[in-house]
Amino acid sequence: MARTRAFAGVMLRRRHRTVLWGAGAVGLLSAALAGVLVWELRTVQTNLAAAQVATDRLQTEMIGHRQPSAEVLDDIRKHTAAARSAAGTPVWSAAESLPLMGPPLRSARGLSVAADDMVTGVLPEAVRLQQMLASGRMVHQGRVDLRRLSSVTDLLGGVHRQLAGVQTTLDGLPGSTMVSRLDLARQRLSDRVARLSDSVSEAESTTRLLMPVLGGTAPRSYFLAFQNNAEARGTGGLVGAFGILTADRGGITLHDFASDDTLPRTNTPVANFGPAFDRRYSGTESTQGLANSNLSAHFPYAAQVWVGLWQRLTGQRLDGAIATDPVGLARVLKATGPVRLPDGKLLTAENTVELTESTLYASYSNAERKRFLVQVAQSVAAALLGHGHDSVALLQALGQNAGDGRLRVWSRDASTESALEKAGLAGDVPERTGPFAYLVVNNSAGNKMDYYLGRSLAYELGPCEGGTRSSVVRIRLTNGAPAVGLPPLVTLRSDDPRHSHPPGSTSIWLSLYASSGARFAGATLDGRRLLLSSTEERGHPVLGTQVELLPGQTREVDVRLVEPASDRPPVVPSQPLARPQITKVRMQPCVK
Repeated sequence: MARTRAFAGVMLRRRHRTVLWGAGAVGLLSAALAGVLVWELRTVQTNLAAAQVATDRLQTEMIGHRQPSAEVLDDIRKHTAAARSAAGTPVWSAAESLPLMGPPLRSARGLSVAADDMVTGVLPEAVRLQQMLASGRMVHQGRVDLRRLSSVTDLLGGVHRQLAGVQTTLDGLPGSTMVSRLDLARQRLSDRVARLSDSVSEAESTTRLLMPVLGGTAPRSYFLAFQNNAEARGTGGLVGAFGILTADRGGITLHDFASDDTLPRTNTPVANFGPAFDRRYSGTESTQGLANSNLSAHFPYAAQVWVGLWQRLTGQRLDGAIATDPVGLARVLKATGPVRLPDGKLLTAENTVELTESTLYASYSNAERKRFLVQVAQSVAAALLGHGHDSVALLQALGQNAGDGRLRVWSRDASTESALEKAGLAGDVPERTGPFAYLVVNNSAGNKMDYYLGRSLAYELGPCEGGTRSSVVRIRLTNGAPAVGLPPLVTLRSDDPRHSHPPGSTSIWLSLYASSGARFAGATLDGRRLLLSSTEERGHPVLGTQVELLPGQTREVDVRLVEPASDRPPVVPSQPLARPQITKVRMQPCVK
């Protein structure tokens, strides 16, 4: 019995030691695995940080239109591959099943995969695109290379599909990991990929529709309008000069350049836009002459009047219309370089706006000024169709012009016009529901004072209650003109020639396109009650008034509205004038 107890004691001590050894071994293995995991986490973090630094270097090179160095590209690939590899080990995968560690580890692995997919899929295509555009052969000797343009379109489509895959990866990651830095990194990357995807999609749509616009299937001809926003009109400015652009299989010719006074007023309208348009613009002869052809902010209306006036004069039926302005021309010159005008003046990106909208009026008679504007239009057009341009810079300039309304295109072909609307080139006032506030000014004085006009708009939307919400649109107009020193052609008051007005004063026809279904609830001008006219256009109530502005004066118009409840994001377009509009939007959510 004693031996039996002794033997049992020995066995218990051995079992205890075995358990201790086993526990120790498990603890050692756990510590080792934790060490491996920590090392892998650091590897992922270090490599992704290094890849970010290298990517910033690459972006700097590409923005500077330099050939991306193979060294930088290889450096980025090396780091993202290392991060992806470190986050794909068995230890990492096993740790993802743990309750607290799982979500952040899954998110970190997903970020590594997304970064590597961007580098291996999106980045090479982006570099190819940059190289293709930087070759200088996209526009050469008055011809757009449509084959190269088609290749660019296909390349953009491939990039968009790659980005969609990356976005899918990011959307599948945990929304919250309790690790704020990781959640913020995921959200930032997701937002950047979404913005890039939208930009690439828009670029693809734009390049795709350029094929028919540039006569890829049949010759096309367009009315080319140069708007002078020193005298504001709904689409930007008074048409000061124009020409005809003909495109045939990528070959572009520009001809029949002339000033606005060569296109005569017609006795009968050249277009019919319906009774709502007629009520709003009655008495302005908006469909009979160039001067008031673009009072409406809806560019397709103006474009149809222009082609109608041209057809009435010449018998030629044009396929569409294109418009730009001095700000847009300046951006083109930044890409093409300066041009020498026939009189020897150098037209540059820096002096175009001031020269055409201000200086010109002090230096030339009215007839000389009109001839000069035609020469400006001809010279910039010739430079645009020249050779040796940086295609990347030129496309960026055209894209920027399209983005803020300095480049507008209308097509008679319905399918092309639909594509232009989707690409943001149509300049249409959208027939939409939801919050909407569009400030549009037209010069009523017949002067050239709008070069000095400053505008700001604040759109404040209250909470939704009972199917409606209250809103306030605060509009500030500032006349930044000097009180002395401006020539009479700039400061004239043809709206009221029988009475004297302070030099530098002007009169503005202010229009506010409000949300569809909105009701007017009152208005003030500088704090005093103001009555507004009320009409309708494109499904939007349009509230209007005349505002007199003295030199240096700022006036505020506050408009109160009751709008239909909507959780759609507000749309606040900005009229393309010489000086940009300052816009602020504050919206309280609709609680369902």
